[in-house]
Amino acid sequence: MPSDRRPMIPPRLPTACAALALLLVAAAIVTGTLWWPGLSQTGHPLALPGARGVPRAAAYNALAFVLPGVLACLLALWRYNALAPAAGWVARIGARLLLVAGTAWAAQGVFALDLRELDGPAGYLHAAAWTCWWLAAASGLALLGSGDRRGRRLDWTIATLLVLLALLPHWPWPAALSQRLAALAWFGGWLAWSLRGRRVSGLR
Repeated sequence: MPSDRRPMIPPRLPTACAALALLLVAAAIVTGTLWWPGLSQTGHPLALPGARGVPRAAAYNALAFVLPGVLACLLALWRYNALAPAAGWVARIGARLLLVAGTAWAAQGVFALDLRELDGPAGYLHAAAWTCWWLAAASGLALLGSGDRRGRRLDWTIATLLVLLALLPHWPWPAALSQRLAALAWFGGWLAWSLRGRRVSGLR
């Protein structure tokens, strides 16, 4: 029988990291007008205040993308380590895809938009990072829910929300609002997982 060599982590650390990541994203959404006066939550993309040419854009990108993405990567690693020793390859691949999703979220802050050419190469890279994020996040959660019954309902719920918000961005609200809701849903899902960690995912 394989020994359980999962590293021990403080029980409150995942919750603190998940709460901080959600708080950072929510703060970026609420305070976006500090970078871009007149910003519309329903008409402008989430990444607009971090576009090249906007004053203090780097600070916004760190707040909205880079730091939350790094925290999401830590959470993905902890979730992988929290899988039961008997968890199958489906669940393990799902947990690794969440690491890809966290990296892609952080990459959105690295590949910032360019005000001079929103549809230029910088915009393509940013859009690719966004697409990679929601695809990896949704598929990772779906695989985790398929391979690990603990927390299955939460995983499938968040995965379904991400797919609907990404594929139906203009219904029943504008695409810019769908971006923000998808971000809050994903980071809110991390917080929900961490709060249920001892019972659902094996965190000690």
